[in-house]
Amino acid sequence: MRNVFLLLFSVLLSISAFGQFNVKDINESLAKINDTLYASKYEVSNKLYMSFLNSLRLERKLNLVSMAQIDSLKWIDKLSYNPPYVVYYHTHPGYYNFPVVNISYEGAKLFCEWLTEHYNSSQNRKKFKQVLFRLPTEKEWISAAKAGDSSAIYPWKGNALRNKKGQVLYNFKRQLKDTLWINGKFVENMDVTAPVKSYWENEFGLYNMSGNVAEMIKEKGIVKGGSWIDDSEFLKIMNKYSYDGKPKPFVGFRYFVEVIEK
Repeated sequence: MRNVFLLLFSVLLSISAFGQFNVKDINESLAKINDTLYASKYEVSNKLYMSFLNSLRLERKLNLVSMAQIDSLKWIDKLSYNPPYVVYYHTHPGYYNFPVVNISYEGAKLFCEWLTEHYNSSQNRKKFKQVLFRLPTEKEWISAAKAGDSSAIYPWKGNALRNKKGQVLYNFKRQLKDTLWINGKFVENMDVTAPVKSYWENEFGLYNMSGNVAEMIKEKGIVKGGSWIDDSEFLKIMNKYSYDGKPKPFVGFRYFVEVIEK
């Protein structure tokens, strides 16, 4: 009963804490892939996704809220058993900048449609006059991950999973002794996901193209990049695995941006 109360309290708190998205933040999140295509530097965070859900609530679009809702109970699935995250992961301020997970493919698409509508209609200073936010095609995702290096196996230089100091380069299934590079310092024993701005960006300025959370793409039924729950084989750019489109604690997404009018 206490956990249920804490969950309800956290949800109510989050509704007041999350506002509309900030156009400046969206502008600053964009990294150029080519002249007409940009990608978010980061996987979509809890904070941004909750802004989307709260916007739908305020607009009384409750049918869409139901479709896009976070299924926090997925944190007690067998492969990702972490009961405290049921209450805290999606609402506590300490996780605002962690990647949103436990959402469906339909939820990710609705988020992109919402962001397109609100960005294009904003009167604030925008980077572009009109854009389309969407999930990337597999080809676009691969291009972004390779960042101009056609021979790249991983979204970083070389084939090693560790740097010269022996520290892991990305967030994947690892030993407890491993350290993670987060916000300019090494952190011991991060247990599941890491903040969306973690480790090192690739040549296009994109973070966590492999590892952290697997990323949905436009082609339903596929995720790319591997996640915190996967071994290193899934971190390879050309690899992919099947995904049923339902909420998972190790699947998230990042938005790509098609420029319609500059």
